[in-house]
Amino acid sequence: MKIEPLYVVDTNALIWYLMDDSKLGRQAGEIFSAAEHGETRLVISAIVMAELYYADRKFRLFADYRALFQRLQAAPYVRFLPFEAEQVLDFDRDKDVPEMHDRIIAGISRRLNAPLIASDPKIIEAGVAKIVW
Repeated sequence: MKIEPLYVVDTNALIWYLMDDSKLGRQAGEIFSAAEHGETRLVISAIVMAELYYADRKFRLFADYRALFQRLQAAPYVRFLPFEAEQVLDFDRDKDVPEMHDRIIAGISRRLNAPLIASDPKIIEAGVAKIVW
């Protein structure tokens, strides 16, 4: 598999990576590993971090969300990306992704022309972004 210079990360992919869960796809695992070794960078949207927070609160996934956030923030291979109001203007362009948060994440992938690490069938079916799993 050719490693691209940049990948956008979906919420479930990030959760399964952080938890070292076997649900993480083989290619996704290789990409996260490549990022840890400085071979690529990962873009994590503020929306993903918000979803991660709510999943953590609901399912108690991590011992300390704040420490996890700070660890990701300090990782040289991670770039946080804010959600900008202007991105709403792309919602119609990405309308085949039915869920709002997924539409935002897929739209980031499309705009950056970077593959999206995701397994969500609705995102895949939409064909908005190149998906790796």
